[in-house]
Amino acid sequence: MLTAPVIVIDGATLTPEAVDAVARRGRSVELAPDARERNVAARRAIAALLERGEALYGATTGVGALRDRAIGDSDRERFQWNLLRSHAVSAGRPLDPEQVRAGMVVRANQLGAGGAGVAPALLDALVAGLNGGLVPLTREFGSLGTGDLPGLAEIALALLGEGKVWRDGTLVDAPAPTQAIELGLRDALGFMSSNAITAGHAALISVDARALHERWLEVAALSFEALDADPIVLDARVQAGRGARGQAAVAERMRELLAGAPFDPHAPNRLVQDPYPFRVLPQVDGVANDALRTLDEVLVRELNARPENALIDAGRALPTGNFHAAELGAALDGLRAAFAHSASLIAGRVSAILDPRMSGLAPFLAADPGPDSGHMMLEYTAHAAAAESRSLAFPMAVQSVWVSLGVESHASLAATGAVRTAELLHAMSVLVATELVVAVRALRMGGRAPAGAGVRELFDAAAQLLQEGLGDRAFGEDVEAARGLLASRSAR
Repeated sequence: MLTAPVIVIDGATLTPEAVDAVARRGRSVELAPDARERNVAARRAIAALLERGEALYGATTGVGALRDRAIGDSDRERFQWNLLRSHAVSAGRPLDPEQVRAGMVVRANQLGAGGAGVAPALLDALVAGLNGGLVPLTREFGSLGTGDLPGLAEIALALLGEGKVWRDGTLVDAPAPTQAIELGLRDALGFMSSNAITAGHAALISVDARALHERWLEVAALSFEALDADPIVLDARVQAGRGARGQAAVAERMRELLAGAPFDPHAPNRLVQDPYPFRVLPQVDGVANDALRTLDEVLVRELNARPENALIDAGRALPTGNFHAAELGAALDGLRAAFAHSASLIAGRVSAILDPRMSGLAPFLAADPGPDSGHMMLEYTAHAAAAESRSLAFPMAVQSVWVSLGVESHASLAATGAVRTAELLHAMSVLVATELVVAVRALRMGGRAPAGAGVRELFDAAAQLLQEGLGDRAFGEDVEAARGLLASRSAR
């Protein structure tokens, strides 16, 4: 039996897909020798500058507004423990284990990039914790997007044998480390100075969002066939007339999905133009495509960054704001805004298919309109999910905070933006599933099976799953079944 290859943490090439493989699928990790050496070299540089009597934030000084308070050599170890304990202040609901593991693998990779110089035993414990299934308890509130300080403090403490960890769904005391870990130099701040948990969460969101985008294009193609919508709006010449990269990519994918599907522009009662939910699909969903690409470009940098303050580089300690997640927060804001536009379009397709003036079928796809309501109420479900999606698109960039006596006077709130983005994806998964249920019923009612090369498999799977017959029933169960089907296709 073949085993999945190990994910090599080299401080330079971590991807969202690799984060997903470790966090959700239990892939093992291995620290590359070069990454280990970069961390050791940074640690030697820290020791050398402290021996020279140079000041170093988080080692010879307090942090935040206490940066003007000196820390003597004799207090340094106690100070490192105090920093971790005092910063372990997350509160609220526990984070999902997969989100914690995502943050752990991102932080291990960033430490391997060589800007922190933490105790090698602490880095080794982080890698061993990932491979051993260790999931420290950390909670939802505490990060402002200028470093996931509370969560990373709690992860570090768990590696040191303090705090709580999850074991078989139960909270237990963190086990003692298998090898002694001595804190010194500036190990605490070196470990915490990062947005690794938020970046890890964003990596999982990126994987989920890209899969959802693909699913909703597949379902949209089914709706094109169900409504007999004119595919001319997907023509490459139309896209060239505007020159938008995302629009062209979406139109090309839709042409692939609909390849072989018949369309008669001279059919009786054929409208000159289809309604917006079909006609502007490339333009609107192309924005979502661009937002996905932007998020991935940001994550390439964030997952492999050296975010520490101060950054250890070529033997020097450089004060930095690399821990600030403004770019990641903006990318998440952009993704939510783009997806919210698409959510309105998806709900619009549901309404169009249920409209007899558009579909040529019975109102609401009812077997006997009047006594039967058909899918009338699924239009409500679709628009409720779309409204929820739009409500979550509010940008974090319009907010900020003022903390630590005003020394830290700006925050990205990227962690909150990531949570809102995950919630939006959940709402849209319901919306896309609703469109799938409606499209399948319309095709069945019209006595047709889709002919598009890229949608036949989805239609066959959905038709097998969704109950036949046009009588009224609890159609919300159909939506949940369709949502499960789409999720299983994304997990393949």
